[in-house]
Amino acid sequence: MRFRLVFSFVLAFGTSALAQSRSLHAHRLAGGSYITVSEIVEYYQLGRSQLVAERDHRDIQLSGVQHWLSAPVLEARGQLWISSLDVLKTIDPVLRQGRSRNPTPIRLVVLDPGHGGSDTGARGRQSTEKVMTLDVAKRVERYLEAAGLNTILTRKSDKTLGLSDRVDFAEAKRADLFVSIHFNSGGSAEGIETYCVPPAGKSSTASQRIFGGDTEASPNNRYDEKNVWLAHCVQRSALRATGAPDRGVRRARFVVIRDAPCPAILIEGGFLSNRTEEQRILTADYREKLAKAIADGILDYRRSTQ
Repeated sequence: MRFRLVFSFVLAFGTSALAQSRSLHAHRLAGGSYITVSEIVEYYQLGRSQLVAERDHRDIQLSGVQHWLSAPVLEARGQLWISSLDVLKTIDPVLRQGRSRNPTPIRLVVLDPGHGGSDTGARGRQSTEKVMTLDVAKRVERYLEAAGLNTILTRKSDKTLGLSDRVDFAEAKRADLFVSIHFNSGGSAEGIETYCVPPAGKSSTASQRIFGGDTEASPNNRYDEKNVWLAHCVQRSALRATGAPDRGVRRARFVVIRDAPCPAILIEGGFLSNRTEEQRILTADYREKLAKAIADGILDYRRSTQ
């Protein structure tokens, strides 16, 4: 029998001192460290938005966006439990909206149109990923520049560019944010998903192995909290603007975000393999809507972290 609980919450920043006077209590369960969902709700003084957690699932709904966890939600002792690491690396950064004692100004954003040249990327019936990503990236650039944010693309034309070259470019330009733009392929699947790197020691969300295997630390782990908040902002904005299905904020060690020298995400803006979704992506109006949403998400992130 499946077990599902829905908790409502709102994070009240005006009463953060009270939250700091409390503490979360981790318990050893199933060989790991876990915290009850009810205690998370109490600790963050939650109220109006929704947190949805389901037993044995790695995905939760958090402030209106699906997030994939490093470990499944447990049910034990009559309660649901979330791993302590997921509280630290996913829930806390989102609920605190990226707030930090040492905010970092966002001066330059590097946009990375995926693929290019001999690397076409995903193919639809009438489209190729390399063309769509460059088109959307140029539109995002226009919106960010109009908002006064310096922006540069890793490629401005249909040329082949290696993965490490994209990372080196961001480092050479001293980027403050790195956003890689892609489109997906996967049969009839549809929707938008946004990736950031997994915490050190934890698997990518695509992996069936929760422990072991794909778990190494990466240079980008130093930005774990900022990564997930940036991903949340962009995913939330894209969903609101397009109405596309929410495939969630996911975790993967893609080279361009794994080795990025700054907070970094990779957004998959839809499935070219899905005939209906491809037709939407082929329209300039939809790509404009998606591009504005990505830019708005980046600007939301910047406002919240300054």
